[in-house]
Amino acid sequence: MGKPKSRLVQSLKENVLTIATLAGVLAGVALGVGLKGSSDSPWSRRDAMYVSYIGKLFLNMLKCVIIPLIIPSLISSIGSMDLSLSGKVGLRAVAYYMATTVLAVILGIILVVTIKPGVGGIEVGEIQEPIGSRNITTADTLMDLLRNCFPPNIIQASLQQYRTELVYPGENETIDSATGATIDPEYKNTWMFRPAWSNGTNILGLVIFSIVTGVAIAMCGEDGKPLLSFFESVSIVMMKVTTWIIHLAPIGVCFLVAGQLLEMKDIAGEFAKLGWYFITVLLGLFIHGLIVLPTLYTLATRSLPFRFIANMGNPLATAFGTASSSATLPVTINALEEKNGVDP
Repeated sequence: MGKPKSRLVQSLKENVLTIATLAGVLAGVALGVGLKGSSDSPWSRRDAMYVSYIGKLFLNMLKCVIIPLIIPSLISSIGSMDLSLSGKVGLRAVAYYMATTVLAVILGIILVVTIKPGVGGIEVGEIQEPIGSRNITTADTLMDLLRNCFPPNIIQASLQQYRTELVYPGENETIDSATGATIDPEYKNTWMFRPAWSNGTNILGLVIFSIVTGVAIAMCGEDGKPLLSFFESVSIVMMKVTTWIIHLAPIGVCFLVAGQLLEMKDIAGEFAKLGWYFITVLLGLFIHGLIVLPTLYTLATRSLPFRFIANMGNPLATAFGTASSSATLPVTINALEEKNGVDP
């Protein structure tokens, strides 16, 4: 009797933050619904902002440590590895990423075609034209992806991403004064274009830069050891800071969820309109996260994934509460290293 009880207590101690974060999500739902029902008049955006203010601060703290955590961790990890081993790891990582992405796309297409979440729920009169939509082409999207892999300024990459912006020529055909080519409003590939920068961290460019720097440090041998030690120290310090921030997750998530609910005009109505969409997304996440990925984990490691998944409870709860994969990244890295013992 004593052993099961001690195991239960030990399990609760190890997962107290995960349990507290889940409790924060539930408390946020209760707080949002309670505040919503406490007043007959609708809540303004400013009132909702006051409620979610603490949660936004928590979200900003998480986003603040993304770059100082990712770049030193990548550089120190790759720089300390054997080059032949790092090549194998890199190829396997790319293969895994591509495979899971393809599987996720196929699963999403199957679910959307089967469930058809866009059919019903929203009346035709309620459909609005998209605001702020921009004209793009497939070629520009692919080329922008490659351009962002090699940013011209590494500091700018931490703040902005490059994108090609097409210039709408108007309703009539015109002639490009520089080349003499015809600009057809119906054919986007003939439109004028210009470079533009959108706010948002260029994670891809920073990752490529970190990988190249890590490889260069490994090739430099003893000459690169001082720089490697610097990045290892920065990585350790930032992981400590991340741990401090993670312990604020229950409070931050609570107020984030409550603020989001207060910004809804009619909570029940919003869920009714988007009910099938929610069901489709949750079903896709369930199948991909609890069937597809665990199956790949089992095939690759020859071990059951249940303990690994259980140790990732806090990142999952944080992702649900913040709705931000970027903000959840530090929490995920912390759980992988601290609970699952993944070698950084």
